[in-house]
Amino acid sequence: MSESVGKPNTTASWDDDIRERLRMIEDKLSLIIEILAPKESDGPTLDEILGRLVTLVAAQGPVLRHIDATTGRTLDIQEGRAPLTSRPEEKDGTGV
Repeated sequence: MSESVGKPNTTASWDDDIRERLRMIEDKLSLIIEILAPKESDGPTLDEILGRLVTLVAAQGPVLRHIDATTGRTLDIQEGRAPLTSRPEEKDGTGV
């Protein structure tokens, strides 16, 4: 009988020990997350950075198209072809 009386106390003690360990682990994980997570005042969010990059790339569109057209004309001249804009078949936009 003394064994059956001792088991519930051991189980209760074991449960309390597990609960205490889990609480300590939870506290440590909360501290780690708090340390690793950026504060709101630490700068722009990822969405703000991506939005700004999209805006910058979109603003560069006309410049990039101009560079592409200039490069194409330069390559045509270097390879001995008439530049694309001065080809007669391209003036009407049909390509024929």
